[in-house]
Amino acid sequence: MLAAALASLLALMAPAQPTSADEPEPVSGFARLPGFGALVLAHAEASLGRDALPSGTGVPLEPGLFVTIGLERVWAFDREVLALRSGAVPEGTAARECAGLCSTALFDAMRAFWLSLAIESTQRATEIPARLAVVADKRVPARTMLQVVYAAAIARPVRPPDLALVVTAGGRGLQAQPFHLLAPAGLDIDQGAAALGLRLRFGRDRYELDAVDERYVQNERLTDLRRLAAALAGVKKRYPNKTAIVLEPDASVTVADLVAVIAAVRAEFPRIVLAAGQPID
Repeated sequence: MLAAALASLLALMAPAQPTSADEPEPVSGFARLPGFGALVLAHAEASLGRDALPSGTGVPLEPGLFVTIGLERVWAFDREVLALRSGAVPEGTAARECAGLCSTALFDAMRAFWLSLAIESTQRATEIPARLAVVADKRVPARTMLQVVYAAAIARPVRPPDLALVVTAGGRGLQAQPFHLLAPAGLDIDQGAAALGLRLRFGRDRYELDAVDERYVQNERLTDLRRLAAALAGVKKRYPNKTAIVLEPDASVTVADLVAVIAAVRAEFPRIVLAAGQPID
């Protein structure tokens, strides 16, 4: 079944071929979609609803695997891999591979899906997808999204995939907001290293900006995105060659809130790194 689904994906991404009156009509129940973005949008509308995705801007959405996160379930491509409880991952044993950042059930489901792709890629002499697009209902807690993404990224054979969050960009359709993940064990910055270690821990209407060394950035508490943007502009002025910022949402933050924060910080610090509470020392 998965082989047929992937073959269909490749067919959907292929340019439409002209037909003649002598050619048979398409099989009833199937439609040819004009590319990967249309495929993702069709699945998002069917599984989450037409207006469920967060609004934002980014870069063109490139083909790859996509996971879809709703309030009740998680899909990998079109296969349901886990049931959620009102947007939360059910409690269970923490996966050792994720350093406690995802459950064993979630990690095992993602690993099984990647392995099935790896088997098929061997049979078809192709490579498994190197990109992972995250399609998430804007009401889903950001921490739920992080658990799913950590499981999907760590479970991929060989190396983690390139990651992007899918957003709707008005009349421009779907776009991708690229991001990275902080290592599950956290980040240990050597004394004297050039890394700034800029981090933003935030909830709704609460933003705490700091760096690994207070000589670079003193802890600053802010109450709205406008003040946050101004504070980041000041940091950028002092350290113009720095591009990375670690974003750590608390339990109150939804995917929509996360997208709003990304939009506020990326003008100054476009390399977005998401974290789930790991230490930065």
